[in-house]
Formats: sequence, structure tokens, C-alpha cells
Amino acid sequence: MKFRFCGDGDCPDWVLGEIVSTLSCLTSIKFRILASQVAKNISGDLDELPEDKIVEMFSSAKVSNPKTAIACLRFLLVNAARYNADSSTFGEELQQLGLPKEHSASLGKVHTENLPAIRRKLMEESLKVNELKSVTAEESPTAINCIELSLTINEPTNSAEKVLIHKRDAKVLLENLKEMREMMDKYDLEKNL
Repeated sequence: MKFRFCGDGDCPDWVLGEIVSTLSCLTSIKFRILASQVAKNISGDLDELPEDKIVEMFSSAKVSNPKTAIACLRFLLVNAARYNADSSTFGEELQQLGLPKEHSASLGKVHTENLPAIRRKLMEESLKVNELKSVTAEESPTAINCIELSLTINEPTNSAEKVLIHKRDAKVLLENLKEMREMMDKYDLEKNL
């Protein structure tokens, strides 16, 4: 079967196994608490999951390793946010996978409540290879009719790279960057959240 929260693909076998063997064993109240904590952890509102409380939750369900259940919840919440699965479809698909109705409704509510924060965190963490920290431009003291661009890269070394370009090429570069900025503003993803 194809599932919206999996990008209209099949659900991984390990997720199916976790839903049946561990998540279904929890009471709906404990499931909701666990799902809320995992969602807050994903969004960055909670630095660490309280391991002692989680082990206590799973002790009555006779589950020895709750980490796999946490990984499963993380997978479900992140993928539902990534693939823009609405709450009702997400809940229905979870029921099709064997999660009880109360659990599915709880996870749907947690998904809806935390969706903006999870998406914001995913956006912050994606597509950031050598994030540009700053750019400065000044006339080159050594080359004629050239501008020296200094590009400071945030990760991993906070290094500054210097590039010499001709003044007319700098004007063309600036115009191209302005055009790209306008195009990016049309597709501003934060407005669509």
C-alpha cells in the first residue's frame, strides 16, 4: 500500500513492526505523552527526552527497549511534516497500519499542534552545506579595476575566502543575485507553512 506520510510510498517494515509490537501496547494516555515529548524533541523545545520516565512508561507494557518506539514516533512525525500529510489522512493511515484508533487520534493531534515547529526545525537543518556567514566587498589595493570579495563561511572552520573580480563582473553578479532573490521571494516557504 501507498501512504501519504511516506511520500506516497510503502511504509518501512520496521515501522510496521514497531507499531504492532510496542506502540500499540501503551495506553492512549502514555502514548500521547510520549508522542508530545518526541515532537518537542524534534522541534528543539526539549533538549533531551527524559529517559527514566520513558522506561517507566514502557515497563508496564513489558517492552525492554523503548528507543525503537521513540525512533518510530520520530519517523512518523518527521515524515508526516516532510510530506505535508494532513491530520485526518495521517490518522487513517496509522489505523490501516494497525495503530489503535485512540492512538492514531492522539498522534494526529500531536502532529497538528507541533507541525509548524517541526517544519521550522527541518527547514533550519536542511540544505546547509558551508552556510555563508557574511560577505564584504571593497576595492582591491593590488589589482586595477577589481573588487575584493571576502566570504566568511560559518561551518566548520569559520574561514574567510577572498576572491578578486572585475568591477563590471561585480555589477553583473549583483544584478543576478537580485533577480534570484526576487525569484526566491515568490517561493517563500515560510509563508506557506
